[in-house]
Amino acid sequence: MKKIINIALVALVLVGVSSCKQEELDPESIFKDKQQKENMYTEAFNQWLDEYFVKPYNCEFRYQLDDAAMDPNYNVVPVRLGMADTLAHLAQYLWYNVYDTVMHRAGVDSFLYDNGPRMIQLVGSSMINAAQGTEKLGYAEGGIKITLMKINKMDWNDMDLLNEYVFKTMHHEFSHILHQKKLYPKDYESITPGDYDPTGWQYMSNNEANTRGFVSNYARCNTHEDFVETIANFIVKDDKTWQNLIATAKEEGAGYINQKLEMVTNWLAEQWKISIYQMHLEVMNRQIFLNYDELMKNNFDYRTYPNYDPSKEIKYDASKDVIIMK
Repeated sequence: MKKIINIALVALVLVGVSSCKQEELDPESIFKDKQQKENMYTEAFNQWLDEYFVKPYNCEFRYQLDDAAMDPNYNVVPVRLGMADTLAHLAQYLWYNVYDTVMHRAGVDSFLYDNGPRMIQLVGSSMINAAQGTEKLGYAEGGIKITLMKINKMDWNDMDLLNEYVFKTMHHEFSHILHQKKLYPKDYESITPGDYDPTGWQYMSNNEANTRGFVSNYARCNTHEDFVETIANFIVKDDKTWQNLIATAKEEGAGYINQKLEMVTNWLAEQWKISIYQMHLEVMNRQIFLNYDELMKNNFDYRTYPNYDPSKEIKYDASKDVIIMK
């Protein structure tokens, strides 16, 4: 039986060798069509980025991973092309166009061109520090570059998730850029001076941090992070969520948070002519009328969309706004 098997194997090998000698390899790659389609997609996407990011904002929107620019202590993965495309359209609609609209009302039409990041880098995964039990979702570098992470995990139908991991991060990191150019009030540091914990903030829940006067546990890291977290959370959280946060904070914590909100509101208005309330309102209305099919076609403006229903829009309330300092 063993001999028969060996003979059969030899026969198979001879047939294989004979086949290899007679058959010529096709020089055309079986992946050629796929590569051509991807190159066409990438070329069109790059042209769109040039038109809607580079020219109006002097910002490079980078989705290809540059290993040299990443922290070698972390393993990260590139963002998928389709995810990058969708996020770029969302960033234009829910972040760049928001600033354009609000700053135009304040008489400033080149705000992001002059002050915005010069590069946005997308990364597919997050950065995990297992020893500290922390997860990095984004960071700003030198007032020039913002890196956004965990993009491959995004669910485009979950706006709460997008706000938490993308748009809150964008407002957070951009606020760092702003306060690096114009310092925030020194008095901010005296509101909750003894409760910052740069090495142990992650061990406190968000709810407990609220009761201490912070909008999130990460805000307890230091005063810089507290300042920008207050700005970012107020802009992206809907009114119900914000009021729940204030209720969770209870009387003492809510008092501290409201003091911080008043201070960041005045600083943004006086130093940058930014109304944080109008930023919040514009974000909320854009989310209400978000339509992905229209968003991916062009520069989507919900107010000119045929299905726009003004009765569903959250109305502007001047009594909640601040006086923009001239």
